Amino acid sequence: MLSPLSATTSSVHKKLRVLVVDDHAPTRMAISRLIRQAGSEVITARDGEEALGYLLTQRFDVLLTDLRMPVMDGVELLHHTMKLPDTQRPCRIIAISGEYDAGVLHGQPVQFMSKPFDINALLDMLGGKPN
Repeated sequence: MLSPLSATTSSVHKKLRVLVVDDHAPTRMAISRLIRQAGSEVITARDGEEALGYLLTQRFDVLLTDLRMPVMDGVELLHHTMKLPDTQRPCRIIAISGEYDAGVLHGQPVQFMSKPFDINALLDMLGGKPN
């Protein structure tokens, strides 16, 4: 059974809001389904450009993004995300990739998981400490 994921605001628990960004639809849908089953609210985007639009208009606790995507890749998305005001920037950023390694994120306050990854490890990372 998946453990519930929640964010704490004062002493009130609310659902963790997660933005999942991946150009591969089956991966995006599988990840979002599992995170929803764990109790989080999930919004999905198919590339960095779509994700940036969501980040500019909505508040997320976590950004979970693939690094290699068309239109705007995850590396560029992370660059734009770091420039956002604190009120718009997710507290936790997790990058996933099957092509890149963590070295591409050198100096960035980002957690990294290589594909394929263990879903329980991802859920632990989602519920862990902010970047």
